[in-house]
Amino acid sequence: MAERTQVAQFLEEVEMALQGAQQVFDDSQRVQAGDPEHYMKVQSQLQQLDDELDTLLHAAAPEQRDELYRAQIQVHQMQNHFILKR
Repeated sequence: MAERTQVAQFLEEVEMALQGAQQVFDDSQRVQAGDPEHYMKVQSQLQQLDDELDTLLHAAAPEQRDELYRAQIQVHQMQNHFILKR
């Protein structure tokens, strides 16, 4: 079972990654597109976060799953933004 501190720390990492991904996505929307390599790297990081969330969801206590599931939805939405942009 996942510990509360582990879940809280991971959710904080997810939030920071989502903020960074949003910045990269916003930069890519401008007339001068951002760095394509960085864009692809962020997509890869989002996929890694999604995989880690899947693993953690299976180990989490029922009361932790809701918050983890919401974080996973946010990651999926950001992934969709990146995919649709390309």
